[in-house]
Amino acid sequence: MVTLFTTADWRETHAFPTRKLLAKIPKVRDQFYLAKRLKKGTMSLENHPDFVVFLNGMKQTELAYHGLYHIHKGLKIPVEFQNQTREEFEKIITEMERIFDASKINYVKGICPPGWNAPEALLDTLVAHHFDYVASSRDVLTAVSKEAKCNMSGIKGVPLLYPTLLKENKIVHIPSNFQVNSTLDRAEEIIANEGLISIKAHIIKQVGSYTALDGVDDLYMNYLDVLLTLLEQKHGEDLWWTSMGEIAHFVKNNN
Repeated sequence: MVTLFTTADWRETHAFPTRKLLAKIPKVRDQFYLAKRLKKGTMSLENHPDFVVFLNGMKQTELAYHGLYHIHKGLKIPVEFQNQTREEFEKIITEMERIFDASKINYVKGICPPGWNAPEALLDTLVAHHFDYVASSRDVLTAVSKEAKCNMSGIKGVPLLYPTLLKENKIVHIPSNFQVNSTLDRAEEIIANEGLISIKAHIIKQVGSYTALDGVDDLYMNYLDVLLTLLEQKHGEDLWWTSMGEIAHFVKNNN
């Protein structure tokens, strides 16, 4: 099963600054949006019912949260959750939930934040809103072992191979540890350590001048098809083909 993350009202249009002169002025640039934005509500799920029907009809797919607008003031444009206050996060999460509910999309209470960034105030807000899981840490470079910790993007120091409980066991964290340039050997090492092969793919291959290495294209899909077929042939019923929502439910109920 695939877990697909979507924003409630996607407003980002560029991954890099288009207001280039302003972007060069320290401190001042942090007070402004440095890229063009779509009009608020343009991409809101509640305004695109046909797309919601399409998403709800996808087989073996679980839908969860990504963000609200996927944009922030300052240089880290796509990283939505940064230095906001708890009150600001409360407004964002509340609006995300409102849009999802109004759109009638079928979803689970999980989130993979833009740019993997999940500050403490956001985690506290997610707990308050009874989210089941957060997928923040991404590390496709650290060597595989039972003791390995994530040290790349997002939350640092959480297990590389295993889900873990955060915030006094109130929310599950699920790592991402595999992408298109990861090897079959890495997948086999994860299985040998009874870990979770958590594969990340970005639905958009190119945004402006930026090309995502792990963006979905025919080459990536062909690689995953070969990889997963080989793993299934070798390990059969020993593998649990699941989703992040199912993992969070299992961890919460078995601790």
